[in-house]
Amino acid sequence: MQRKVRKNLTVVLCVILALCAQWAIVSPWRRSQAQEQVIHVVQAGENLFRLALRYGTTVEDFMSANGLADENMIYVGQRLVIPSRARSTAPRAAAATTGGTYEVQPGDTMLSIAFRYGIGTWELMLANNLFGFHLIHPGMKLVIPGAGGTVPEVNPETSDTYIVRPGDTLTSIAQRFHTTAFALAQSNGISDPSLIRVGQVLQVPRVASGSPAPSGGKKRILIDLSEQHLYAFQGDQLIFSFICSSGRAPYYTRTGEFQVQSKIPNAYGSAWDIWMPHWLGIYWAGSTENGIHALPIMANGQTLWAGYLGQPISYGCIVLDTEDAKKLYDWAEIGTPVSIRP
Repeated sequence: MQRKVRKNLTVVLCVILALCAQWAIVSPWRRSQAQEQVIHVVQAGENLFRLALRYGTTVEDFMSANGLADENMIYVGQRLVIPSRARSTAPRAAAATTGGTYEVQPGDTMLSIAFRYGIGTWELMLANNLFGFHLIHPGMKLVIPGAGGTVPEVNPETSDTYIVRPGDTLTSIAQRFHTTAFALAQSNGISDPSLIRVGQVLQVPRVASGSPAPSGGKKRILIDLSEQHLYAFQGDQLIFSFICSSGRAPYYTRTGEFQVQSKIPNAYGSAWDIWMPHWLGIYWAGSTENGIHALPIMANGQTLWAGYLGQPISYGCIVLDTEDAKKLYDWAEIGTPVSIRP
């Protein structure tokens, strides 16, 4: 009986020793794997696109590393594994940046460059006198604010001052002084045009002598969201009547009084990798400009939303048929009033 018990104990000990040996081999590998993983805790307002830019990787790599089936299904507090092949978030080669400047590389966007240097996209635009996020190209030299660069100074001899009142926006102030929201932001070093405050003193740039004020003459654009229709008038005469599409939930198009503040033949939307022909910028939503444009075109050449005009489909912009958008783009001027009604 004792011999049988000893035999059983010997078998049990052998099994335990074998398991311990296996754990000793596997455990260091697991510890090494865990140490290699970098975790990011999702914060409010973040999405996979922004995280991919921040960590120098792709949305697809993020989804693969975390077993995600839908890039939009992340939530605040979620722990995400940073893909192992994510690149450093530091600036590229030192040779690309000299004296507070950065040389744009293939694949760069204003957003990715701003993230790299920890600044806002508006700050980058203002420092480089750009009127759109899309107007950069490889080889272009950009001034980096705070890294030896400078933001254009205001000449007091060509500007007046205005004290912000309750209810004011940069757009409404610009209309009052026959200028643009961008020009106001540029003159005052405002990185986010939605963050002006009551009592703030703004420098209002005067219109240069001999230059026409950007008032749009008697031209005006009316957008009726309930009808999903755009009307363009010159005086009392109706010039254009176009079916349009506005922002879908939760990206509703803002209502109010605005003006054409930028014109870009073919604007690029980096957040969605789309081109927006015949762009007329009309207002800022945070650091993003919303506008009127033609049916967007994807990187593969496919046209988005064709056949869906007349119903809300966009991310806040007003979308027109391509031919209609071209007619409006050629007709409208910087400063043309734009009224958007519910």
